[in-house]
Amino acid sequence: MRRVGRRIVPSGRVEPYMIAGRELMGWPLGLRLRVAAELLTGRLRHPRDGTLDGICRARLGPTLYARSGLRAYVERFHHVPATQIDEAFFQRRMGLVERATRPAALLRRAIGALSRGDPAPVAPPLRVRPRAGMDALFAPIRVALEASGVEVALNEPVTRIAADGEGFSVGTAAGTRRVGAVAATIPLDTTHRAVFGTPSGLASIDLMTLFVSARWLSPDIGNVLFNFHEDGRWKRATIHSRLYPDTGAPRAHFSVEVTLPPGARADPEDAFADLATHLGTLALADGLRLEGHALTPSAYPLYAPGHAARVAEVLDRLQAAGIVTAGRQGRFEYLPTASGVIARVGEELAAAGLPGAEGAPPAPPSARPLAAGAVRPRPVEG
Repeated sequence: MRRVGRRIVPSGRVEPYMIAGRELMGWPLGLRLRVAAELLTGRLRHPRDGTLDGICRARLGPTLYARSGLRAYVERFHHVPATQIDEAFFQRRMGLVERATRPAALLRRAIGALSRGDPAPVAPPLRVRPRAGMDALFAPIRVALEASGVEVALNEPVTRIAADGEGFSVGTAAGTRRVGAVAATIPLDTTHRAVFGTPSGLASIDLMTLFVSARWLSPDIGNVLFNFHEDGRWKRATIHSRLYPDTGAPRAHFSVEVTLPPGARADPEDAFADLATHLGTLALADGLRLEGHALTPSAYPLYAPGHAARVAEVLDRLQAAGIVTAGRQGRFEYLPTASGVIARVGEELAAAGLPGAEGAPPAPPSARPLAAGAVRPRPVEG
């Protein structure tokens, strides 16, 4: 699927998601010169201080950082100023910006702009869910797992994990399971509480998704729209009626992501009212209707300053307890793509010598692990 990414910038205009020279050429000459000077001297004038704000100012300069809308976006994402976010977020979440602001990349872009103009950046393809839904992907996987003797147990919140002889006793909402190994991909704080009975000291951001229909959407907003504007609590909208254009639905339909700070209560009606006011004021949508919503707890790790040391301490404690942690939530690291998640999980399982991982030896049935949502067949007590 061709990605048509757009962003609403602080001026209220809709621009391509990836900043290009042609966008900057519309700025006044004095402003462009200031941006160029800041890009060249930012690392000297704005020493990094370990925060997201510091590294953005050093790599982009204060002017481009603010006027592009990036500052507004990252603060909306976290619900705190960027001075309270660790610079690790820049490396994990802002890979495109990080690569584009390396000295060699800036030099190439400058030479290219002088010799042949600045071409529009090529957006990566957009991979979308199958029209039939995610069951089209996961149902065959489940069938294959069950055929090999794996029991799939869903909607069983884990409450307790304890060493039990040569294996573990895992308490869930359905009872107690005894397993040979535990591979945890659930939120790191949840695993820590289940094993040690205490909070980990790490915070996460919940994600609320609004499902919205519209009588009209501006043709300028593409099929993925990011909110880099100063107003509005939402961060991204995916226009599904433009990804699946032949459904015959009389109204446009899209999903909207709204992050929630730790401890906040989800209020879809209030978030929808904010969205409708924002898009209506900018004349980008009309006739909006809230169709439903979903909540994803602990969707993103909150990169508080100095968080890396605490994450390492928690991971070391769990490893010492015999727990294998993997994945975005399991290791409290932002992994922006599904392929990246799969690769990292494979690395962690292989390093632990668990079965199913590339390079890991097969294990006897008695040592099969308990993973998030999948367990080997064992009796359930209680």
